[in-house]
Amino acid sequence: MKNIITIIVIVIFSSNCIAQSPVISVKKWYKEQAGTYYKDLNNEMDAFVGTWLYTEGNTSLKIKLKKETMHYNGKYYVDLMVGEYQYIKNGVELINTLNNFDLMNGYEHRVYGKSLYQSCIPYPASDCVEGETRLSLSFFDTLKDFSYTFIFHKREVNGQPALRAFNVCRYYNDVPLGTTPPEPTMPCQNEILLLKVE
Repeated sequence: MKNIITIIVIVIFSSNCIAQSPVISVKKWYKEQAGTYYKDLNNEMDAFVGTWLYTEGNTSLKIKLKKETMHYNGKYYVDLMVGEYQYIKNGVELINTLNNFDLMNGYEHRVYGKSLYQSCIPYPASDCVEGETRLSLSFFDTLKDFSYTFIFHKREVNGQPALRAFNVCRYYNDVPLGTTPPEPTMPCQNEILLLKVE
């Protein structure tokens, strides 16, 4: 009985602490105030949830995304888009982390992000419209020391939900003088169109 009362008190106290935290739009997360909940107030991230597929010949990129609400990063709470991906180049599967989709949380995923933009800066797709909601996600290469930033724009193709994406990449390891970094696994600084398949 004593343990049950203790658990109830802890739950009530925790709920009160969270409820008293300021709630701010995730669009203003950059201020990083401790204890704040950066929330997707208008559920704009929901339009990006699902499984998306880009194909060109026998090369494809499949991305599976979900929204995790109120993820605690040790300093503040945030609504976070997370996911996993599969990359096939010339018929050969190079990266596949899709099996981890339900096994990981938050920043453990190979795809994650929380940045929502409503301008065509930075890295717009060629058909970017000022004021539209765009989502920025980081992808981490499992083969080489590269990270990719994908900026997603919601689109519709023949009545089917789609995402237009522009990506940039960065090699995050030291490069000895006189050498160049390796080629990234996925193409960098290109634009692709992904159709929703699930």
